[in-house]
Amino acid sequence: MGLVARGVWLEAIRRKEIYVIVAVSCLFILGLSQLRFFGLMDLSKFYREVALKIMGAATALTVIVLGSRQLPREFESRTIYPLLARPIHRITYLFGKQLGVMAAGAFCLMLFLGLYVAGCLLLGAPIYPVLLMQHVFLQLCMLLILTSLCFLLSVRFSLDSAITFGFLYYLASSILSNLFLMLHESAQGAARVVITAFTWLLPQLILFDLSEKNVHGDVWGPLPAVAMGQLFLYALAFTTVYLGITLALFRRKPL
Repeated sequence: MGLVARGVWLEAIRRKEIYVIVAVSCLFILGLSQLRFFGLMDLSKFYREVALKIMGAATALTVIVLGSRQLPREFESRTIYPLLARPIHRITYLFGKQLGVMAAGAFCLMLFLGLYVAGCLLLGAPIYPVLLMQHVFLQLCMLLILTSLCFLLSVRFSLDSAITFGFLYYLASSILSNLFLMLHESAQGAARVVITAFTWLLPQLILFDLSEKNVHGDVWGPLPAVAMGQLFLYALAFTTVYLGITLALFRRKPL
């Protein structure tokens, strides 16, 4: 597993598009932190909200690109054949891939977090450490879901389609969550059952976003430990399901 994860990490270092995503995001966050230069000190909430959104989107895009590439790249380059010829199970192989992608995503998230905190200190904006750490933890939980989802998409669809579907779902998740909530209130009978089913079958990624709470930390307190545990189990459940389906499809592929 460690060998597979190390291979993913080395690939992440070599991918030029990952550097572009990280560099552009860092420039945006650093640019936002210069509000002091323009005398816009009262817009520190704007900085915090936009910076946290950029952190989440950039890290998600990094994970989606890396996660979607793993299995198709191995089959195209035929490097998977000598690897699986060793005494390594396919589930161990998938776990190693997931560990490597998560390590790359966590590295990007920590880098953005450092820039975010530096910008807050520069602007004199308040930082709510507990809420911020909860946000980071939940973002990592969301990355678990996205990684396993991208593995599943890459086994079922082409590489470009997997990346596109993965990022479209990430972008549309909050819209879908609000739509389901709005429709559920007015729907009745079978329509309500269908909406409820979609709500349970599709991961609600908006649940892992505490950026608004961090912006208004003077009003919102940290989430209770029970709620954090429930969200972690929620992410773990979807990750397990997606990896299980991926493994089933993976086993059908001829080697």
